[in-house]
Amino acid sequence: MTLTPTLTSIKSLFWKLERESYCAYHAHSKIHKADHFFNFCVTAHSLRDYILEHLGKVTAQEKEAFHNLWSAMPLLHTVGEIANSFKHFRLQEPKAHQLKSIETKHVGLKKSKFIDIYENSTGDIKFVEILGNDIAVTLSDGQRFELYAFTHEALTFWKSELQEHGIIIRSQSLTRLNDG
Repeated sequence: MTLTPTLTSIKSLFWKLERESYCAYHAHSKIHKADHFFNFCVTAHSLRDYILEHLGKVTAQEKEAFHNLWSAMPLLHTVGEIANSFKHFRLQEPKAHQLKSIETKHVGLKKSKFIDIYENSTGDIKFVEILGNDIAVTLSDGQRFELYAFTHEALTFWKSELQEHGIIIRSQSLTRLNDG
């Protein structure tokens, strides 16, 4: 039994990840952009558990190699830090109950240039440059990503990781992504 009626499989969780990426990128207000970005990170971090469950890796020893590999990747490490930052209110070392240092260098709101595309009934297309809310993330290794690139890299990694374990997931249609 699942307590989340729409998240019954790895595929449904990956699709939620795609939807959160889409919603974060297209949100106009700072608060909605930040909310969806946080939800994206929680969902991306949750994929670890879904994959391990699917592979039958249930003991700490069986999980350790996967967690070490994933945590060594700066982008996934940042995803985990963001996902766990609110859940625990502050990051702590397991069992030691001491504050853990955050390795991610920066996560913050910023303004970026975007292009709005309009088409009228006669097919004329107009491109309008606008300034909109965005999120910038600087990883522990100094790599800097704006929201779209950050979520794209995470989606690409998890899709490849799933495929490596025999789980093929097609992307959702734009209609399904834009249903909200």
